Amino acid sequence: MARYTLDTVQSRIAAVLDKNELTSSVSSADYSLRQTFVNMAQQEWAEAYDWRSLYRESNLRVSTSTGNASVVLPNDFRKLAGFPKITYNGTDTEDFPEVRPQEKNMFANTDKYITIMGDFNSGWTMFINVSTLASGASIMLPHYISPASLISPANVVMCPNPEYLVQRSLAYWWEAGADTRFPQAKLEADKILRQMLEHEQVYGEGYDNKVYTVERKDFNSFRWGKSS
Repeated sequence: MARYTLDTVQSRIAAVLDKNELTSSVSSADYSLRQTFVNMAQQEWAEAYDWRSLYRESNLRVSTSTGNASVVLPNDFRKLAGFPKITYNGTDTEDFPEVRPQEKNMFANTDKYITIMGDFNSGWTMFINVSTLASGASIMLPHYISPASLISPANVVMCPNPEYLVQRSLAYWWEAGADTRFPQAKLEADKILRQMLEHEQVYGEGYDNKVYTVERKDFNSFRWGKSS
């Protein structure tokens, strides 16, 4: 699918509502309101699933050497996508499990774990609990991000099928105007969302056990035309 920008989405919305795909013909008030609806649709999409397009791996560094160092997480951090890999003593790397802050008293000071505290307003901080932590220790942080708001017309949409943003925005528009076309647009948006969810569960032919090496092909000694 071709890359969609905010302007592309706005153009497709305008084609339906105004019967004119040129966004230059849309009033600034309508363009701004539709942009708000597009960002509402994007947020709704982002919260619906842990999408591959929102997966990131950040490499961080610890600036202090203490058994309970804190690390400021990226501004767009949403939640962990796996165990952080921490080279805690400068040599050894281990996966650190996440523990709820209110449960950390159940663990010993020598246990290796991390806790995450904060919110989307003040930001998120990861606290590392380990008996020995070298200054400058490296951290590989697998995580999901929250997509940035689409502000500039040139901003590229992160949603795998941007037609969802088009249909969901149309539904918002018609719902706001008490238009009877609202339910149909919402149903179309929901259908696209289901299709995206199904697509996320299906990987390509090169994924995991679909890669057949010579060794794997030879694992089974059975051959056509060969007696057992």
